[in-house]
Amino acid sequence: MSSSTEMTQIDPDTAAAQWLLRQEQGLCPAEKLHFKEWLSSHPAHQQAWQDMQNIDRLISEMPPSCSQHFAKQRKQLAAKARRERYKQLISAYFTPRLLAGCALSVLACSYWWLSLPSYQQQVQTARGQMLEQYLPDGSHVELDTDSQLEIALYRDKREVRLIKGQAMFHVSKGRPFHVITDQAKVSVLGTQFSVRNTQKQIQVAVQSGKVAVQPKPAALPGLILHAGEVVTLANNALSPVQSIAPAAVGSWRHGRLNFDNTTLANAIAEFERYTPTGLRISDPDIGGLRISGSFEIKKLQQFTQALPQVLPVKINNGEISAP
Repeated sequence: MSSSTEMTQIDPDTAAAQWLLRQEQGLCPAEKLHFKEWLSSHPAHQQAWQDMQNIDRLISEMPPSCSQHFAKQRKQLAAKARRERYKQLISAYFTPRLLAGCALSVLACSYWWLSLPSYQQQVQTARGQMLEQYLPDGSHVELDTDSQLEIALYRDKREVRLIKGQAMFHVSKGRPFHVITDQAKVSVLGTQFSVRNTQKQIQVAVQSGKVAVQPKPAALPGLILHAGEVVTLANNALSPVQSIAPAAVGSWRHGRLNFDNTTLANAIAEFERYTPTGLRISDPDIGGLRISGSFEIKKLQQFTQALPQVLPVKINNGEISAP
């Protein structure tokens, strides 16, 4: 009985395991022919062979602490197989029950291996500081003032935890990319977008591509944001999607603050994120006045000079009050 006929009479998974071992020891021309006959005789054989190669590849890519057990078994089996010419011992060793147990071990070890990040980095900026961080996958992050994030790249995904502050993300295509905050998860494949995390709310704005915004808990409805759209999440509720000029997304990267019908109190608070302003609002009604415009972050004086021209206020020794 030929070798290919013997292999055909046993289940495909066991046969694939035996062929893998034989190939590691080296096949003679006749055995190579038998392998081709077995492989082409049924689609199930091709699938079993592909699965066995995938398992073998996973084991070879695992760190020594995880693959050591499998390597030892393979070495012992190969030595015995050489003595007994690959027959009864190999068939007994690769019983379906043992294969199932070995597969479960591989899956568990693979899961553990995938859960280990291949790259980790913590990045933080001080007040008034901005920073650009490049990642090994080709993506990069621009971090705004007084911001903090943690980066973890895994073999099947990429995660960034935005602890506080604001960042602009330029994501290269590939594995799923998630930006996680305490209130939401933003997921993309390849795009440019900004995420801001304050104590009260999360804001997501998309410059190009699209992102999925999923509030926490996951049972809450999420949405898809496209280029030129911005949404705010506060108190586990998403605001209506609003339009934004793509060029205005992450304008702080170019040293500017854009205000669109923003309260004066919030506008001053935004400047305060970068530098002490010395400005004080004398009355809550004054703080509720609305302002629009684009101002340079490092030219606070231009902002204060413009206020009396666009709002009914006066400024005296840093105090903003009614005229």
